[in-house]
Amino acid sequence: MFFQTMYNVVDSFYAGKISTQALAALGLSFPVFLLIIAVSGGLSRGSSALIANAIGAGDRERQRRFIAQALSAGVLVSVTITVLGLFVCRPVFRTLGAEGDYLELSMAYMVPVFLGSTFFVVNNLCNAILVAAGDSKTFGKILVAGFLLNLLLDPWFLYGGLGVPAMGIAGIAWATVLIQFIGAALMVTAVLRRGFAEFGNWRSFVPDVKVYVEIAAQALPAMFNIMQVAISFFVITFFLESYGDAAVAAFGVTTRIEQIVLLPTLGLSAAIMAMVGQNNGAGRTDRIVETMRVSIGVGLAINLTISGLMFLFARQMMAVFTSDPEVIKIGVNCLAVIMPIQWSYIMTSVHLAMLQAIKRPMYGFFESMFRKVVLPVPLFALFVWSWQMPIEWMWYAVAVTNVMMTVVTVFWAQRVLRLLRGGSSATG
Repeated sequence: MFFQTMYNVVDSFYAGKISTQALAALGLSFPVFLLIIAVSGGLSRGSSALIANAIGAGDRERQRRFIAQALSAGVLVSVTITVLGLFVCRPVFRTLGAEGDYLELSMAYMVPVFLGSTFFVVNNLCNAILVAAGDSKTFGKILVAGFLLNLLLDPWFLYGGLGVPAMGIAGIAWATVLIQFIGAALMVTAVLRRGFAEFGNWRSFVPDVKVYVEIAAQALPAMFNIMQVAISFFVITFFLESYGDAAVAAFGVTTRIEQIVLLPTLGLSAAIMAMVGQNNGAGRTDRIVETMRVSIGVGLAINLTISGLMFLFARQMMAVFTSDPEVIKIGVNCLAVIMPIQWSYIMTSVHLAMLQAIKRPMYGFFESMFRKVVLPVPLFALFVWSWQMPIEWMWYAVAVTNVMMTVVTVFWAQRVLRLLRGGSSATG
């Protein structure tokens, strides 16, 4: 997870070397890119929960059926994303205020990403299959290799050389697509080698409506949950346009920095999906409770340490990506508000992963909708349009809504866990 995040950090670093407008274009493209992540992440989380439960129940036939159908669904959906994305991307960027060179830079980055969306989806689905079986190392090794390769490809494709033309910001995107293609090939090989799927048995990949519905029931809430992250970025970017390109660029950089802080959240969510899912399938509620207790303790300890360091060294972190004083000033002010509430993200994520793993994903959809859209939008409109407050008030709105929804989420998830534990005791 660290190397996956640093991969994105490298992209932002080189975009900042082009210009502040290129950095802003990358920030503007991020919510659109998140739509691809939403589909692959939703399918992965939903499939991982079902596969892990099948493993825990010892049902190997059901496990193999879920794997084959998840992969075929992923390919079909990713092709759809590519076609739709290429048609709607430009109008979406214009709605967000991009015109002229700003618009063209954003399009130059997103077109290659959409063309390579299948590789993103297949990569994440194969990782979900391996993680459900307890293997988080294979994808980790590929991410490390991808990060190192990105250090070479980003400047090469950006500036050109050795027969490769200088491609500018598009080169950063093509480097990402090439690395995702290589990663997908290696991940598919790992899945086949472990015997989780047999590509020679092509009939197992023919869409089965019944299985698709079962996967969708788990995947769609998680998909919409992540998709609402993209919508949240759209909303924030839309309001940030009132403060200029420097504000959008600063938000894009702070997002990359925040990703580093949230690494324990991402790692623990993947672990919880496998461990809670398998133990739920095996009826071991006591181990689910123990997993949650340890995850919360370890997650908070690591998260508070990292967020504290980022709070103290916010200016130095911003200066890594840009020399624009206005961008640095806005970013530092944002981090000063956002870093102290990072604990809320890990508490929310850990509990949502637990609900997903026990096949109760719907709460995550509603939680995300309220936290990312329903609550902040009226506050943004009030602060930015009605009262014309300084940009810091947008960060205050984000912080308040996150903490509020974390309290609600922890209360709800712990209640579900108590009921699950009581039901297990009663049946035991």
